Amino acid sequence: MTTDTISVARGTTAFFGQSVISGFLRILNIMILTRLLFQDQIGQIALIGIIYGFMQFLGALGFNHAAPLVVAEAEERGKLGIIRIFLSRSLGLILLSSIFLIALLYYFSPILIINGLLSERTLQILLLIGLFSSLEVFLDSFLLARYSVRNLTIGRIIFDTTRVLLSVVLVLTGFGVAGVALGWLFAEIFAVFFYGAFAKRGMPSDSESTIEFRPIIVFALSSLLFQAIDVAIQNTDRLILLYQTDLVALGVYDVMLSILFMMSFVSLAISTSLYPIFTKVRVSSDMGEQNRLGNATGYTIRYILILLIPLAVIAAINPNAILTHVFSSAYANYPNACFAFSILVLSYVAWGVVYALHIILRSLGEAIFFVISGLVVFFFEIFGAWYLTSWFGLLGSALIRACYIHLLLVTALWRLGQKQVSIKINLSKRILRIIFPSILAGILVYWSNPKSLLELGLSGIVSLFLYFVILLFSREMIPFDIRVARAIFPSYFNSLIDWIEAKFLDTELIEIYGS
Repeated sequence: MTTDTISVARGTTAFFGQSVISGFLRILNIMILTRLLFQDQIGQIALIGIIYGFMQFLGALGFNHAAPLVVAEAEERGKLGIIRIFLSRSLGLILLSSIFLIALLYYFSPILIINGLLSERTLQILLLIGLFSSLEVFLDSFLLARYSVRNLTIGRIIFDTTRVLLSVVLVLTGFGVAGVALGWLFAEIFAVFFYGAFAKRGMPSDSESTIEFRPIIVFALSSLLFQAIDVAIQNTDRLILLYQTDLVALGVYDVMLSILFMMSFVSLAISTSLYPIFTKVRVSSDMGEQNRLGNATGYTIRYILILLIPLAVIAAINPNAILTHVFSSAYANYPNACFAFSILVLSYVAWGVVYALHIILRSLGEAIFFVISGLVVFFFEIFGAWYLTSWFGLLGSALIRACYIHLLLVTALWRLGQKQVSIKINLSKRILRIIFPSILAGILVYWSNPKSLLELGLSGIVSLFLYFVILLFSREMIPFDIRVARAIFPSYFNSLIDWIEAKFLDTELIEIYGS
């Protein structure tokens, strides 16, 4: 295994570990908050999150997508001074756009206050969040583009820990929903200064470097257009649910999405950690490097499916136990909540694959496709959500989200085929091997009938262990898994890895995939 491949394997593992920790912290946060706040207050937090998301990504102006491409091209040419100029100019433009969005939110804030959706104090804090959140998103992407794995993973974990601790403490001290927003604000401020401290490290003050910024702005704004559509797609069903029902329904829906967020967080961490690598393959003129993209795509999707399918199946078979023990019976007993949760959690396996495919397409320089497909899905969602939510309430929102996720999956696969990127792994065969042990794992949790959160956690761990054992005996392992294991585990695990390779690796696969 080459040094670059080892670096990628270790980096991806670090980001995966960080995503699990961050996802757990965020679920812990909402789990505690559901016990401290009423359901309508959870709905207010969901509304804050919607506004937060729009300001965060729109304020970044698409430079978070441009960073990996600019960095890859500059490193290929050995012009690190270009990276420094790109960083400083991007930060200035993002700061200006954030100020504009803050002014826009301030102008429309009376609508939220008059309708009793948010308090004036909460909105004031939200305005300050908008000033820092876009900078945080860009700096995060910039460090990822430079593959600063250690600094980025540490920063993300501290960021999420700060959000959890401060929001819970401030709620306990009587700040209510405003305390949650205040905790988020302090976490954003920390992240901006932490990431910013490492952003310029290792870059020379090369005054002779020049950069043509207009093409970068064009690429960034085209990416921003899809980012705006993407954020709108992910929030339209929530806004329509709020409009047609109330804050309580939005709160229940958002609580379910918080669990699913961890699933998407895992797939997003794996995919985004490979984004700079995919981009460098695109920038490279070496056809051998270009031909590796199909293999990388197949491996990425395979690992996402191996991780997400068992989690989704276990959750889909046990929705009542999960909603009751993780949050409370009030959420499990909400009309159609369990059925809606099962639909959503299974759909989020496809969502994880969509993340990977979109990141691969973005690394190939796609822009127009994202805009066109995004607009089609957006208008489909508006039409579908309006009627399905009016007919079925919370369940209608879950149904339309499941529909548009699979529509995004189909369009992404179609476009990838047009780009002549072929997935080198037989995914249908892999999925069949994964589903059977996943169903057994879900049945085991259901049969154990957990009576508490601790019992639910223990039965989940045992069932996942059973899943991986069955997967091992089903000869699902491929030679690439062994290579990755050798790269990420310390050398004293080599004897165990050798034993597993000799015992469970199908020799026919070595001929197919190579040693």
